[in-house]
Amino acid sequence: MNKKILPFLVSLSLALFLSACGDDSSSSSGLGIECLDNEDCLDEESSSSEEESSSSVKIKSSSSSVKGKSSASKDKSSSSVDEDESSSSKDKSSASKDKSSSSAKKDESSSSANKDKSSSSAKKDDSSSSKDKSSSSVTSSSSKGKSSSSVASSSSKPKSSSGESSSSSEPESSSSVQMKITYLANTPFAADLEVSGDTLFAVFQRYEVGADGYSAIFNDPGLLAMYKLSDGTLLDTIPLLTKNPQAVKVVKGNVYVGTQGEYNASWGIDADENRGIEKIDLKKKKSELWVSGTLLGGGVYMMDVDPISGKAVVAVYKAYQNVPVVEVDLTDKSVRRIDGVVDASGGIYFDRKGELFYIGERGFIDWDTYEMGSMVAYSYNGLKLHALYDDEMGYQPASIAVAGGEVFVYISDYANSGKLYWIEDEDLSDNSLQFSTDTKIVTVNDKIYVLDRKGKGSLSQVNPSTKKVAWQKAIDAENPYDIVAINGSEAWVAMYNTAEIRRISLSTGTEVSGSIDTKEFSAKKLEPAE
Repeated sequence: MNKKILPFLVSLSLALFLSACGDDSSSSSGLGIECLDNEDCLDEESSSSEEESSSSVKIKSSSSSVKGKSSASKDKSSSSVDEDESSSSKDKSSASKDKSSSSAKKDESSSSANKDKSSSSAKKDDSSSSKDKSSSSVTSSSSKGKSSSSVASSSSKPKSSSGESSSSSEPESSSSVQMKITYLANTPFAADLEVSGDTLFAVFQRYEVGADGYSAIFNDPGLLAMYKLSDGTLLDTIPLLTKNPQAVKVVKGNVYVGTQGEYNASWGIDADENRGIEKIDLKKKKSELWVSGTLLGGGVYMMDVDPISGKAVVAVYKAYQNVPVVEVDLTDKSVRRIDGVVDASGGIYFDRKGELFYIGERGFIDWDTYEMGSMVAYSYNGLKLHALYDDEMGYQPASIAVAGGEVFVYISDYANSGKLYWIEDEDLSDNSLQFSTDTKIVTVNDKIYVLDRKGKGSLSQVNPSTKKVAWQKAIDAENPYDIVAINGSEAWVAMYNTAEIRRISLSTGTEVSGSIDTKEFSAKKLEPAE
């Protein structure tokens, strides 16, 4: 055959073959995330989680490895981690979490072991992505204790939420693999909520409660989940590099998460690379350690941010009663110590209208003389601290918020009494509203919401102009921890000891339909079924 004709025939055959196959590529739309203050945010690939069943767990099986990925299912397994609430939790040896209902005393020692930190590797067998494409199904058992599920896995090549795609050259298994998921906790421990545009951001600590009932075992890094604000549809999840996240903030289109990490043997926090402020790339679905604990001097305990300047004020936990405060420029990563505060665990709050930060000084005890140090709330304008009142009452600030142009401070002795005060003439008001010793206040739509975390807890709305409780609603779940508005009439409430982000009416506090089940993000173990 003529050598010139042979190449022509081969080329013609190839062209006909490609034409018959067609183009199988597809594009995805952006994740509906807008920045605070109408700034441009990062574009994001759309999550296919809206098209997937929320009761499915996606498992990739190969001849050499099984990588489990689960989406958020609607396994309404409610749970609780009951812990003792007593003044003795202020002892340095206490290992309970500051954000748990019974042990959450705003006492650093009480927040200790639940904020433990170690390695930054994300386990492949954990549920971290809502974008997996495998067709495996899971049947979960609902229980008050540890639950397990059997998973039938089919061959697939899912894309992980950390941005990793399975290799096309990796051989697929032709047979299904039975897997078992054992839940090591009843809740993923929701630590903070944030809203930007039409997206709800939530961070989960994901730890296993120790055999003693209050300590925490962190086998997995923290997790960032993104939901559609209007209806709670899961958009995507991104695993963090470090453990025990405390706060999530959106600044100029970037998402930042502050993590505290694990405690060391002395119940202190090391200044190392295993904690700090992470910056999440929403396009690549990956996180990087942006400002390390080495620069901060410890782990992030509390954090709030000026979304315009990009300046953050961070309470840095080093040890019990040693919680200094630093200012961090999230643009250039610079860190500057704010002198004058010894224990800044009494609240960090940024008021956008007044362009001021508020810092709660919890005070400290001289263990030789048993004398208390300053217990006061400060305003900070970027240059200096200004005391809002004196500490003659001897109570400790537990939470700070601003509404109706007034500063509200929740004061607690963490033993018998907790009250909501407001600032009048640079002093605490003579009047107050009493709640429990373990309470957090949050501003939503310029009203104060009191999240009472004692026992089963309650929610209350306070009118800042009348200083009266508009409504109070008991909660049939444990530990409401944060609240953000969906619109003018409804809000999401993060539950810490219950695997749920609850949807409520802002006019009555009553739960409405459409709450988010977060059980599938709990600490878990994935292993072949017997």
